[in-house]
Amino acid sequence: MGFINLIVQNEAKVTVDKNQIVLENDINKESFPLEDVNSILFENLRTNISTYTISRFAEYGIIVYFCNDKHLPNAYLLPFNSHYNQLKIYNIQANVKLPFKKQLWKSIVERKIQNQDRCLQLCGKSSVLLDYSKNVLSHDKTNMEAVAASKYFRTLFDKNFSRETDNNINSALNYGYAILRGCVARSIVSHGLVPFLALKHHNQFNTFNLADDLLEVFRPFVDLHVYQNRDLKFSTEFKRLIGQLLSYDCKVGRSYYSLSYAIELYVQSYVDSISSGENKLKFPEIIELRLHEYE
Repeated sequence: MGFINLIVQNEAKVTVDKNQIVLENDINKESFPLEDVNSILFENLRTNISTYTISRFAEYGIIVYFCNDKHLPNAYLLPFNSHYNQLKIYNIQANVKLPFKKQLWKSIVERKIQNQDRCLQLCGKSSVLLDYSKNVLSHDKTNMEAVAASKYFRTLFDKNFSRETDNNINSALNYGYAILRGCVARSIVSHGLVPFLALKHHNQFNTFNLADDLLEVFRPFVDLHVYQNRDLKFSTEFKRLIGQLLSYDCKVGRSYYSLSYAIELYVQSYVDSISSGENKLKFPEIIELRLHEYE
């Protein structure tokens, strides 16, 4: 898996030459080794790219994001048939018992709320959510996730804040969530998982219900990033900063990894959990924002 996350914001011609991604326009020309690239986001609708180039991206497992005319990610390109034994994984997924699904979802909600609480602390806000995490029931049947979220966002931003409002902050949050969702979806597919067989989300029109389940614990990383840059307009620079989220650090156990690699560990731990019938989820823990240092 690569470590470079590219954002193409201006009109450009994109090709692959000698296993290098080449980005070229009237001003400059840059190239990056295919094996080093984790993701590439195309924001400009006038980008020129061939089917051959897209095919090579898929071959290397690169996540490709395409934006709409509002400059928000609205499509992903994910590799197909990237796992050697997808039928085996499908059978495992299809036969997970409901009580175990409920327990896994309970633990996901608990960690999401804990990460939200830690986000508040890192932003200098009152720690108000830990009691919510302690009261999550199996399958979160009392919907403690939603109760905590309401309190969380009003504490993080302001008492009148709503996720339904069309403003810079919500645009930035949605942008960041979409980037992380694409990375989770890529990992799910590469591990042979069927992306619509999930724990909680069950929208029949959503191919990536499982990605939406597993994404939940990572959302506070976006929230922290947006809060600490909240004075910036939802501009090219702001989107560039958010686009680097996958290269930021988080803690898993006693070790520190980039968010993109932590997602890989997390999804693999999900496969290990449903294969064994034991909760082996390796959750990310939110820490202060810092770029991961690759050795």
